[in-house]
Amino acid sequence: MISLSNVVRVNGPGESVQLDRDAVWQGLLWKAEYPMPFVPSISACTVVERGEGWFVREILDFREPIRERVLLEPKQRVFFERVSGRVRGTIKNEIEERDGELWLRFTFALEVDGAEPGGPEEQAVRDGMGDGYRAAVETTLAAVRRFVSGEATPPVPVGVEPG
Repeated sequence: MISLSNVVRVNGPGESVQLDRDAVWQGLLWKAEYPMPFVPSISACTVVERGEGWFVREILDFREPIRERVLLEPKQRVFFERVSGRVRGTIKNEIEERDGELWLRFTFALEVDGAEPGGPEEQAVRDGMGDGYRAAVETTLAAVRRFVSGEATPPVPVGVEPG
């Protein structure tokens, strides 16, 4: 099992664009449906099914096809369940609040099909994912700041939920 977790304060010192919970949530919605500006390893994403508070997407991550069921808990958490692909499991993107400060946490619990737990193949996948996923929290916040400030064009207008 590959378990990784990283949390970053949303509004660090010196940030010129301060984000509130609504802006972070908007960014997580964009990232869920339009992940390419947020996660460099994802090169394609297609939503193939949609319901109330969830959708199913197919992505290419490190050029590998993956199907994920995405559950939305408004202004709290986006939960990804990888239901097909070589690496399966769960990913959570959560907005936390501590002492009046917003934090963004990404947590991963993934297994590599056919790999021995803790073995060399699993370790190679973990090593390859580690740096990218640790940086994903910060790159997500940076992309949201660019979109909210008008420096970059968001996938859909600010304040509009994807779909």
